[in-house]
Amino acid sequence: MHSHPQTFDEAIARGFPHKELAQLAKLHKERKAAGMVAGMAAATAAAPLLPMAAAAATVRQDQASMTASDQTAFQNAIVQLVSDGTYLQLIQDHMDMSHNMHGSMGEVGLYRFLAWHRRFLVEFERQLQRADATLRPDAANTLGVPYWRWQDPFPAWMDGFLPANDPDSGDAPPPRKNAPPPDKANAADIDIIVNQFQIQTTGIAGENDYTKFTYGLEGWGLRPDGTSLPAHNHGHAWIGGIMNNTSTSPTDPIFWMHHAEVDRLWEIWRQANPTPAPPLAGSDRVMDPWAESYDDLLDIGALGYGYDSMSL
Repeated sequence: MHSHPQTFDEAIARGFPHKELAQLAKLHKERKAAGMVAGMAAATAAAPLLPMAAAAATVRQDQASMTASDQTAFQNAIVQLVSDGTYLQLIQDHMDMSHNMHGSMGEVGLYRFLAWHRRFLVEFERQLQRADATLRPDAANTLGVPYWRWQDPFPAWMDGFLPANDPDSGDAPPPRKNAPPPDKANAADIDIIVNQFQIQTTGIAGENDYTKFTYGLEGWGLRPDGTSLPAHNHGHAWIGGIMNNTSTSPTDPIFWMHHAEVDRLWEIWRQANPTPAPPLAGSDRVMDPWAESYDDLLDIGALGYGYDSMSL
């Protein structure tokens, strides 16, 4: 197994592993040859695909525009998932680094980052809705995963809400930092990520527009002045606490809002750039531990959700 950064601070400090790409690719092939990934692929091949929706039934909202009752419903549903053990199962899915879903794992991880986390969000959202249905059987609206615009302050209504224990220690997670360093992305940074993605030089052979975009969105890019471009990685580190842990970060419920913004920005970019795709092949194209491939996860309406805003 490769050495994966334990914190996002460490991932940022190391930078994208350009010098280790050949070694990481070799280790990935060895894991597959040993049956570690092949076994997962066989298991997911037998798993059913998500039922596709006829239309986007769930509208993911900007957390800043949620009603107080929906904020409470979101928190109560998470508490229910913690209580029934579902939340721990979700955390453990992310703790399994053999899923190869971060750019610090090399090229394959970079290419899988967006689709893997989209499928992860859908899994959480459907469990969230299941829990909410038991708590609010007569609710008029369908609860979705809210998104947090990185240029906005940390959601005040989430202050102190950390209902799950650290899965490694069993103790309460450490408090959040919610402060630099590093800086989190501002509006100008987000414009660079989405609209100026072509300035990124990934150093990866055969890079295309998808490579450049996901490289910047995950947090490996540079601003035009050559300074680090704050993005996904920086948001995790800025929040701190258990969100700074590359494996157990979903323990903090802000994880889902943070990644909903990643997903929303990807969808905004895809509307303007529908063709570029990651060079994934074979089992690497399947987002294990689920059965869906990258291609199965492009139509968010068919996945049952949309966003209340598609503007930066």
